[in-house]
Amino acid sequence: MYFNDSVMDDENRASFPESFLTGSAFKVIDGLPDIDTESHFASHPVGKGFPQSVASGDPTSSGMMLWTRVDPSLEAGVSDTEIDGEGFHWLKKPHDKNDSSSAEIIDQGKTVMFQVSTSPDFSFVDVSGFSPIWKDHDHVVRIDLDGMLHPNETYYYRFITKGGLMSKVGRCRTLPPEGSDCSAATIGYVSCQDYTSGYFNALAHLADEQLDFFLHLGDYVYEAAGDASYQTGMEARKITLPSGEDKAFTLEDYRHLYNVYRTDPDLQKLHEKHAMVATWDDHEFANDTYAPAVAPDDSLEPDPERRHSANSAWLEYMPSRVYVPSRSSSSDALKLYRSMTIGDLATLYVTDERAYRDAHPCGERELERYFTGGCENIHSPDRSMLGREQKEWFLGELKNSNSLWNIWGNQVQLTQLKFLGRYINLDAWDGFAHERQTIAQTVMNEGVQNFIALTGDFHSFEASYLQEDYSRDGYKFGVELMVGSVTSSNLNEMVQKNLNNLFDHTTPLPRNATLEIFRTFLPDALSESIVPTKFLFKELQNAIKIENPWIELFDSTSHGYALLELSKSRAVWTACAVDSIKENQAPKSVLLQCEIPNGEVAINVKEKNSFFG
Repeated sequence: MYFNDSVMDDENRASFPESFLTGSAFKVIDGLPDIDTESHFASHPVGKGFPQSVASGDPTSSGMMLWTRVDPSLEAGVSDTEIDGEGFHWLKKPHDKNDSSSAEIIDQGKTVMFQVSTSPDFSFVDVSGFSPIWKDHDHVVRIDLDGMLHPNETYYYRFITKGGLMSKVGRCRTLPPEGSDCSAATIGYVSCQDYTSGYFNALAHLADEQLDFFLHLGDYVYEAAGDASYQTGMEARKITLPSGEDKAFTLEDYRHLYNVYRTDPDLQKLHEKHAMVATWDDHEFANDTYAPAVAPDDSLEPDPERRHSANSAWLEYMPSRVYVPSRSSSSDALKLYRSMTIGDLATLYVTDERAYRDAHPCGERELERYFTGGCENIHSPDRSMLGREQKEWFLGELKNSNSLWNIWGNQVQLTQLKFLGRYINLDAWDGFAHERQTIAQTVMNEGVQNFIALTGDFHSFEASYLQEDYSRDGYKFGVELMVGSVTSSNLNEMVQKNLNNLFDHTTPLPRNATLEIFRTFLPDALSESIVPTKFLFKELQNAIKIENPWIELFDSTSHGYALLELSKSRAVWTACAVDSIKENQAPKSVLLQCEIPNGEVAINVKEKNSFFG
């Protein structure tokens, strides 16, 4: 969470009690309460009172973050002032004297009871207790059970209110202990899910996969909702912000975005079935944002109050175990960067590529950020995307890794991407070439094995080689596996919409850059005698692959998700595409698939069902 001195004052920090930030505000009770759940809740439909259903996240070998939100019109909540600075206490042993204020809060119905079980019917409850409904934080519930569960185990969980409302049942799985023998793991991952652009069919299919957890690489929500240029004409998917503005600027606006997104049944299904590991990209705050809290499409002046609002809503709605530094910390940002280890098989490193990054290297106009010849500043050693502390952490984690596979949860394109000699996107790692080179040198010099970057943001499926330098004979040291968008417009849709004068700010490139590409590539495409769009895009995609030979697989015509299946012998990447995002429910198919053998920097293609190749 970005805070500078003008925002992170005592009053604002007090608005986030330590027990809320850590998820530690709960009491644990031994065994089930004296209640017949079957008869007591028979009169209430399961899920009533929990409009955003349930979610879990940040699994460890001994715990999990649990999350829900309670309808404020049906149940009360507890204010921050009612929870003391040390949290919400209750002793485990029934005969010990408990804190009377906690008992009063429970009796007043300001908490939920949670139950966690290895049995889907809750015939035996492993852990149960009470946790506050945080009235001052949009009535959410946050619980961190790290240290209370068993490793490598599937758990089921649910929430119950004093008034007898019961949530749906969520499912999650803890990880094997660090260093323990682990033969296989599967990670699903997604990015860029604009609610107004279409239905989340991809998420429903991802929910049906056998996963250890799923990774969300950012753009979980889009800040622009009311602007007609963001809308698709789908009445059922329109969003009106409380402020009436086209974009979110206030805490109420950002909360409303998460509130609406989380009512989507496909997104709910995914959260109910699997734990999530999340980071953010730009649209959780504003397009192409950089530090300190600058939204360049709106103003080049920092807006820390807006950034605080955006990040507060993210923290409230995400079941994530992240660190909020004290005022005495040398950093002023919510620390999303973290790692999690899956036995001896893999370590996932999740970074934050927005809160610390410098401004764009060549200027803030659209054609200085996109489809540009670049400038010397791209290679400046003084520029950083990760920031000093995060970069030192990341490089240190890589140097000390003992895992067979080293997986980077990376938001924006890592490999170089040029077209007609120009950089396509300096909002990605091409704008931070020196720091990218530093990471490459660390991986190579330290002998970091099986290095794979999982990437989102560009609304395209792509399998590419990471190289020491991006020449045709550059040394290969790893692999980048990019996932397409859930709903946000891909390059093919960008071409169609721009050539038909339809505005859509969810496209991966802005309109001015798209038009400039075609003025340069195929000038006749903008004339009266326009060539067929399908042919035009095929030519564009083929040209991109020719100019960037490190790209092995590329498709920007589809929406979907990706899977990374890890074993001791190989990693298998599968890109899955849905047939449509304009209809509620659509079949899926395998679009692309490749294999990376253990100990080799190789992309062995197994499936290539993209029309464009």
